Amino acid sequence: MAAVAPEILRELDAMIAGEDADRPALFARCRAEAPIFYSDTFGAWVLTRYDDVKAVLEDDAFRTLTEGPGAPIFGRSMLQWEGVEHNKKRGPVVKRIRSPRAVRESIDAQVVEIARRQADGLPLGEPVDLRADYAMWIPLLVITELLDVHEATRFRSWYDAIAKGGISSISNPELRIAGFEALDALRAVVAPIVEERRAHPGSDMISDLAAATYDGEPFPTEEIIATVAFLLTAGIETVERALTSLLRHLALHRDEWDRMCANVDDGDYLLALSAESLRLFPPVQGTIRRASAEAVFHGQAVQPDDKLVVMIASANRDETRFGDPDVFRPERFADNPDRQYTNAGEILPFGAGRHHCAGSRLAGAEMVRSLQQLVRRVAWLEPIEPLPVGEGLLLHSPPSLPVILHAA
Repeated sequence: MAAVAPEILRELDAMIAGEDADRPALFARCRAEAPIFYSDTFGAWVLTRYDDVKAVLEDDAFRTLTEGPGAPIFGRSMLQWEGVEHNKKRGPVVKRIRSPRAVRESIDAQVVEIARRQADGLPLGEPVDLRADYAMWIPLLVITELLDVHEATRFRSWYDAIAKGGISSISNPELRIAGFEALDALRAVVAPIVEERRAHPGSDMISDLAAATYDGEPFPTEEIIATVAFLLTAGIETVERALTSLLRHLALHRDEWDRMCANVDDGDYLLALSAESLRLFPPVQGTIRRASAEAVFHGQAVQPDDKLVVMIASANRDETRFGDPDVFRPERFADNPDRQYTNAGEILPFGAGRHHCAGSRLAGAEMVRSLQQLVRRVAWLEPIEPLPVGEGLLLHSPPSLPVILHAA
C-alpha cells in the first residue's frame, strides 16, 4: 500500500470532520508527497494530481457509485447511464442546454429576465444575504422554468438535502436519511406532473422526457423523476455555490470588483472571470468513483470495486498545470473562455469525458448574466465582516454572504 505521512492522514481526517483546515496547503503536500493514498475514513483511495484526477474522470472504467454512502440517491439517470443508453437518453436534456446556440436562442433571454427581476428585488443600504436572496434564486428559477414546474420555494430545501444525501454522505452516512425523505417529497410532486405531460405534452423539459423512447419503450417514470432530481442538484447547487464564492471574493477585493464593473458589458471577460473562480473555488471539491478493472497510479494498484475520491479542488491548483495556481487571475482564460465550459477545458469543476456536465454552458451564462444584472443596480458590495468562509467537505462554499449593497 502506498506510504503516506501520518500528518497528512490526520489533516485529512480533520478536514473530513469539518475542522478548520488549510485545504490548498494540504492538497499541495499531497500532490508532492502522496499523489495516491488510502483513507480509512473515506474507505477509498485519494488522488490529488491533475493528470490522475482527469484520467479517472475521463475513463469509463471508473464509474459513478450506484449504492451506499457517497452514491447519488435519486436512482438511474445521466450519471449511471453508459454507452448508447447514455447518448440517447440524455438527448431530451442536452438539446436544450448543451450547445451555445441552444443556450443563446432558447434560454438566455429567460436567464436575463430572471436575474434582472431578482436584482431589482434586492434591498439597498441594508444587510442582505446575497447567497440566499440572489445567488440561489437565479439557477433555481431557471431550472423550474425549463421544467415548467412551480414549486421553487419547496425545491430549495429538497435539492440541498438530495445533494448532501449523495456525495456528502461518504463521510456522514446519516445524511442519506434526510436525502431520501426529500426525494420522497419531490417524487410526490413530480410523478403526477410526468403522467400529465405524457397525456398533454408541452414545450418543457419534462414533456420532452415523457415523450421520449428508448428501444421502443417510453422512459420509466422513475428515471424521469431521477433526472429531475439530478437537474435540481447539479443545475442549481453548482451555480449557487460557485456564484456565492465568486461574489465573496469580489466583495473582499475592491480592485477586482471595480475591474469587473468596468468590463461588465464584455461577456468574454465575465466568462473568463467566472472560469477562474470555478478553478480556485470549485463548488464540487471532489467526486467519487468505483474502479471496474485494475488500475495502477504511481506504482499503487487499485483493484476492481475499490472506491476512489478524486480531489478536483487539488487538481485545479496543480502547479504543473497552472502557473501561480493559488493566485486569482481573471485574465487566465481570456484567450478562449468558452472552452473552459466544454469537455476541452482545463478546469475540472464540470467533470471530464463522457459525463462532462451537459449544463456547463448554461452555468456559465447564468454566472455572466447574474453579474451583469447585479452591477446594473449595485455599485459596490460592502462586506459585513467577517464574511463566512467556505464550509462542507466535497460540496463546498460559504454558507451565506452578508453584505450591504450600495446603489449604482
